[in-house]
Amino acid sequence: MITHVVLFKWRDGVTAQSEAAQALHAAFQLLPGQIEEICDWQCGFNTTADDKAWDYLLVSTFQSREDLHTYFEHPAHARVVEMADRITELGFGDLE
Repeated sequence: MITHVVLFKWRDGVTAQSEAAQALHAAFQLLPGQIEEICDWQCGFNTTADDKAWDYLLVSTFQSREDLHTYFEHPAHARVVEMADRITELGFGDLE
């Protein structure tokens, strides 16, 4: 089992309430129905007031590294990454 974690920081001028952040969240929520390799999927906005905290979190699981790579290469994932790249900075990692 592979756990994939992505942490996002909004670029200057972006907030959780902004149209772009809300659209990104909606797109993330659709991915489990579009990519069958996803076993579990959690995503959401940070609700604390700590400026040092990350703004958005995605935690997903996959049966194998091959499934994770299939997810990475899926066109639906590519579209969401393009959206995220416009409004976020990110840090990520995979845990086995």
